[in-house]
Amino acid sequence: MAKGMHQIDVDASRANVWEFIRDMNAWAPLVPGYKGHTILSDVHSTWTFTIHYGVMRKKLHVNVLITEWKEPTKVKFTLNGINQHFTGEGFFNSQEVNDRTSRMTGSLEIEATSSIGKLLQSTFDKMVIDLTKELTEAVGRAIEKKS
Repeated sequence: MAKGMHQIDVDASRANVWEFIRDMNAWAPLVPGYKGHTILSDVHSTWTFTIHYGVMRKKLHVNVLITEWKEPTKVKFTLNGINQHFTGEGFFNSQEVNDRTSRMTGSLEIEATSSIGKLLQSTFDKMVIDLTKELTEAVGRAIEKKS
């Protein structure tokens, strides 16, 4: 299983961080390679994005299910590939550093269940680490811009 975790300090209150991360419409477009998403319910959506996986480029369709809304600190979700074989989970968490700064953590764990995914595991591991960092930093910048 590939795991990525990245932590940043955001120049925003924990309330402002929560306002942003509780809305999938706000952060879904920040996923690297984002093409689109559809909200199916308060907790279920489908996302489409393109990733570079080794020498290949893949368009992914993913079911995203919010498994926990823990106001004002955490959004937790699961991922299931629709057109590719993988499963995963992730979260955004925030902690108050002071009244104007929050420490935000982004985490992704993804397991490729296809034979090609297992063959390219080391490439896949690096991709998840990079994806987690890029997404967490993009969300942090967007929160600061909005605050």
